[in-house]
Amino acid sequence: MKFFWIICIFVLNIYASALDFKTLECNFTQTITNDENSTITYTGSFYATNRNRALWIYKTPVEKKVYFKNKKVAIFEPELEQVIITTLKNSPNITQIIKEAKQISKNQYSTIFDDTQYFIKTKDGKISSINYKDKLENRVKITLNNVETNTILDDALFEISIPKDFDIVTQ
Repeated sequence: MKFFWIICIFVLNIYASALDFKTLECNFTQTITNDENSTITYTGSFYATNRNRALWIYKTPVEKKVYFKNKKVAIFEPELEQVIITTLKNSPNITQIIKEAKQISKNQYSTIFDDTQYFIKTKDGKISSINYKDKLENRVKITLNNVETNTILDDALFEISIPKDFDIVTQ
């Protein structure tokens, strides 16, 4: 009987998708290249849950945080002393994109979200990159490093605290 359960766990792990997670945390490098091959690179940390909550913490070249909670997005920009509140209509939710992706080859997945096709690559059973062309025809590549899944993430991490002197812009 013990052997049966070991086989069951092994089979479940083989067929579990690299895109299945309860929580996800990693470092990222986001490279955006326009049609003239001019490139800008952002770095930071990313946290997400399978309950449609995510947080991008950009460290370079400017500091900002982008909070996703259900269908709302808040962009916290300390250098501008403002927070932009918008909806998912105006910003893609990477968590949702990951959930909806379908496997197209051994280590590659794809999905279409809001008329944009996303390609997700995996390595060693974890997400390694996300590639797409945005609405302005920029090529976007997000490389994920130090990926950890199913760790404990405090819900407070996904809550924004807006200083009193910040402007709030609603779109």
